[in-house]
Amino acid sequence: MLTEARLLDEKREGIAEFEANANIATAKRLFSMGLSVQDIAKATSLPFEQVEALQAEP
Repeated sequence: MLTEARLLDEKREGIAEFEANANIATAKRLFSMGLSVQDIAKATSLPFEQVEALQAEP
C-alpha cells in the first residue's frame, strides 16, 4: 500500500512538473508573438513575477 501511495505522489508531481514546463513554453511562444507580461500571465496562469523573469531570459 505504501508503495502505491508513493507511486501516486510521484505521478502527481510528474504531471505538475509537465504542466509547469508546458506553461513556460507557452509563455515564451506568446512573448515571440508580442503579448504583454500581464496578458501572458493571465493566459498561462503563471505568476506575474515568473513571467517577468522569463522575459528577461535570452
